[in-house]
Amino acid sequence: MPVTGQHAAVPADALDRLQRVVAAELWHYTTAPVAKRYYVRGCIPDLDEARVTVALWAGPSAREKTNLFLSVPLVADGRPPAATQVVVGLLGLGRGTHLFGFTGRRFDGKRVFDGSRLVERGPTRPLPAETAGRQGPRGFYFERPGQLKRY
Repeated sequence: MPVTGQHAAVPADALDRLQRVVAAELWHYTTAPVAKRYYVRGCIPDLDEARVTVALWAGPSAREKTNLFLSVPLVADGRPPAATQVVVGLLGLGRGTHLFGFTGRRFDGKRVFDGSRLVERGPTRPLPAETAGRQGPRGFYFERPGQLKRY
């Protein structure tokens, strides 16, 4: 499926590979917090745009189960950010105040916020370990605890 919009210069196979790498990088944070009180609940690929929706939730011991959905671009200025930059950006959520605008989209009934700022100040090329083709899903989402959906 060709990528549409402003990211049309990204070949579909490169986008597929990058989405797989980002999903693999974020998988670790389903059981360990990526930021204070937030765990990764999913990394949902957007098949029409060069982006993923990262689903976060306040962890298993949190009194309130707060969900947060961030739409993170996988192309900036025509080049992909390093997949690890997505993780580094999420790690920064535990430090300081972040304001995210609403994208106008919804996922699982919740608002999806713009996570572009998470990757705007990092490396803009894949790291050598990321260029190798990784096996695995393009994304994942825990609809409910124990109910994993793979993309």
